[in-house]
Amino acid sequence: MVPTEIRRRDPLRNFQFSIYVETSEPAWVCVAGVQKVSGLSSTVSPHETWEGGNNLHRYAQPDRVTWDPVTLEQGLALDDTLERWALGVRHFVMTGRPLEVASGGTKQIVKVKRNVVIEMWDTVRFDKSEAGQERPRVRRYRIHNAWISKYSALPRLDALASEVALATVELVHEGWTVDLPAPAAPAPTS
Repeated sequence: MVPTEIRRRDPLRNFQFSIYVETSEPAWVCVAGVQKVSGLSSTVSPHETWEGGNNLHRYAQPDRVTWDPVTLEQGLALDDTLERWALGVRHFVMTGRPLEVASGGTKQIVKVKRNVVIEMWDTVRFDKSEAGQERPRVRRYRIHNAWISKYSALPRLDALASEVALATVELVHEGWTVDLPAPAAPAPTS
């Protein structure tokens, strides 16, 4: 039997994404100039139980989840969101208090742990000629309680290279979840 409806499912392209970082107030800011994001991965380690007197068979149950750090690479630009965050984490480690910065006549506290969102966009279904249209979001990954554990402010400089200078941050976090959009309704058949 041949299915009456065959849907083409293209793989997602890895160059259409946005990174949002939670700011001091309950708001989000899009981080500009992020070129690369390491993959999100987790590992579940087993807990093994052996039956008494039977050394030939073991029972393995999922036991502990570990989350690998996420690395963001950003071209050196005017957006200093990640740099200010790294400064706030270092200040907290040195003093035990969060960093307070003056902004527009008021003082804001730089949060040490923040939530981060990575959104992937579908470039196949997006027609760039349609001005004002939002790109269809395919996946949104929420990284929970992240903090910057490693910060490389300035890469190795080489006057003979024609590369973009990248700042690198490594985020340690307490896990991630994925928000899948509602599936699209199938197109009516005629």
